[in-house]
Amino acid sequence: MKNMEDKDLEKLVENLMKESSLESPSFDFTAKVMSAVIASEKSKALIYKPVISKRAWFFIFAGIIALFAFLIFNSPPTSANSYFNFPVFSFDKFLKPFPGLQISSITANVLLLASLVIFIQFFLLKSYLDKRFEK
Repeated sequence: MKNMEDKDLEKLVENLMKESSLESPSFDFTAKVMSAVIASEKSKALIYKPVISKRAWFFIFAGIIALFAFLIFNSPPTSANSYFNFPVFSFDKFLKPFPGLQISSITANVLLLASLVIFIQFFLLKSYLDKRFEK
């Protein structure tokens, strides 16, 4: 029974194929398709837009520098028992919120210099990557 239905279906498809003519695309079909592809690629292209603008970075770093300057230059250093200490910097203000925490001046100085190096590397890497992706 199923074979009969399949044979009838095949005959129907063959008759439809004989009756239909071979369709061909228009003369400029390829050009139209390629222009549509190029237009869609341009619209989908990623345009680099930073999450934080240069103006916002300026205000962030200005605030951080102002905070450090206020904390460092607000009072003279009070620790006289350290061997390695910058005479201008006073790290006692940073530790006021944590009364039980004691950090030596060497550790504080190393942390300060390490943060400075990290900020320098941040700007150098950012400029390197910006130049690399502009090409």
